Amino acid sequence: MITNPLLKNNDTIVTNPNAYVSNVIGAVISIFFIVGIIYFTWNVVFAGYHMINSQGESKKVEEARSHLTNAVIGIFVVFSIFALLKLVITILGLNIDTNNLLISLPSL
Repeated sequence: MITNPLLKNNDTIVTNPNAYVSNVIGAVISIFFIVGIIYFTWNVVFAGYHMINSQGESKKVEEARSHLTNAVIGIFVVFSIFALLKLVITILGLNIDTNNLLISLPSL
């Protein structure tokens, strides 16, 4: 049987379409979360590079500081959205799997 490596419990997905939708939504949320963390890391490195290359010029230092501040605000927003999603899922009693934030690579 050919299965999607991002979705777990592939045997129950075939017989239960609700489990399929739950796993897809959980996988999409996990992917967006991981992309947000990678983007945050890139922005922090980018801001650090510009801070080092500013050579003491106040305008360039302020731009780099602004990039760093925006990166921290962005990761705070990502974590807040994730926490809010978990809260809504818990309150509404939805069966969406957001506990596993790993991307499984296919194997032979």
